[in-house]
Amino acid sequence: MSLPSPAGRSYRLAIYTLLLLVIAGGAVASLLIERYASLHSMAHVFNVMALGTASFMIYHVWSRFRSEDELLHLANHDPLTGLAHRRYFEQRLQSLPPAPHTVVLGTIDRFSRVIGSFGHAFGDAMMKSMAQRIREAAEQHGGQAFRLDGANIAVLYPMDQQAPAFGAALAALQEYMRSPFSCQNHEVYSTLSLGAATFPTDGADPATLLRNADAALQTARRGGGDLLVPYSVELNTQADQRLDMESDLRHALERGELELHYQPQQSLRDGSLAGFEALLRWRRRGELVSPAVFIPLAEESGLIIAIGDWVLEQACRQASEWSAHYGRALTIAVNISPRQFTHPSFLPKITDLLATTHIDPGCIELEITEGVVMENTEQAITVLGQLRALGLKLSIDDFGTGYSSLAYLKRFPIHKLKIDQSFVRQLAPGTGDAAIVQAVIGLGRNLGISVIAEGVENAGQRALLHLWGCDEIQGYHYGRPMPPREAQRYLRSSDSMVLAA
Repeated sequence: MSLPSPAGRSYRLAIYTLLLLVIAGGAVASLLIERYASLHSMAHVFNVMALGTASFMIYHVWSRFRSEDELLHLANHDPLTGLAHRRYFEQRLQSLPPAPHTVVLGTIDRFSRVIGSFGHAFGDAMMKSMAQRIREAAEQHGGQAFRLDGANIAVLYPMDQQAPAFGAALAALQEYMRSPFSCQNHEVYSTLSLGAATFPTDGADPATLLRNADAALQTARRGGGDLLVPYSVELNTQADQRLDMESDLRHALERGELELHYQPQQSLRDGSLAGFEALLRWRRRGELVSPAVFIPLAEESGLIIAIGDWVLEQACRQASEWSAHYGRALTIAVNISPRQFTHPSFLPKITDLLATTHIDPGCIELEITEGVVMENTEQAITVLGQLRALGLKLSIDDFGTGYSSLAYLKRFPIHKLKIDQSFVRQLAPGTGDAAIVQAVIGLGRNLGISVIAEGVENAGQRALLHLWGCDEIQGYHYGRPMPPREAQRYLRSSDSMVLAA
């Protein structure tokens, strides 16, 4: 249904009202004349009917306008939250006056986890509550709130980002969101990631303004959330570079640009080679790209599923080759990404891979971060149990950096805990790092789980870890990551590389 514009509706309203007033006025005047002139009663009845008809028409016209108002509101607003929607937001941007306005795009952090944990009905109730908070915070500072889609919102402020009032407006917006949301005996805390761009400085047309605000928002999200990032030209450059890198990464497998390097792990019991960790490298345009750059990009884009499958296959084939060549089983540890671990195809693919390569499953150790197993604990315990039943080794990576629950840890069917390098880098007796490392080693010993420390770079760190009973170490002190051929030479000479404890 096509609704009239506000100007058109006002014009029609004036015409209808004028006509009805003329009819009603004529009927009233006729009644008065007939009453005082004592004319025929039939004329009197006719005029009463005319007045009634005019009254009915007036009621009908006003009812129609009320219906049109309701339809117009529904056409311009989100039915769940009552906030104006994306199309109306874009119309507002098209009609901005020649004065500074700031667009703030935001997303509710980790909202998808809420839906995954408590369901869509809970998510809808939370979204309505959050929308009301956002509306109140925005209107207190002259802003107008909009719901774009899902957990994404926008606020339009009639001011520049440099205005003192803008800082207060954004502080209020974030503060409103930090209060917990309660529903169905659950209490959920949430925050906002925000990106801001100012009209006309950061974009003189709606498309440019929104693109730049979104570039700022994505930077806030990658920064961990609960941030406001103002737009800058560098953000577009970074966004273009990310898109270019993502495009190249999509073709990295077919171009043969991905490599596995292997970093040796040492047993502190006798100084022997305990195994290797397979570390992914990308040689893009002839130069190695840091995993800290491309791994998050692969996670974000979903490419990590295919890449992770490739890594597992290469590690299995390498383990099979080394075992056949040297006559002894050698463990290769492989990092499993969060998206890979939770993907429905993960377990079937590993089962098929083990059957195809015919390797001893005990040669492969899957490293899973504690954040992944704690996000959906019961499901993680089930998957871990199935993986262990296949004969694979399991370890918790970066232990101590997340939010592990000891109550759950004893239920995880794991073989090893890996102490994060952040606790080893400045390791010294009597420090907080030392207390944490000793506690993890003691925890592993009491649970019957071996412990490996990564990031060991000098003999002093190794000596402390050996003294405290750590089982294995990994780091530059024992060996750097190396390509397969170099790792093979290292393996060949490892029997004579027993270091003094």
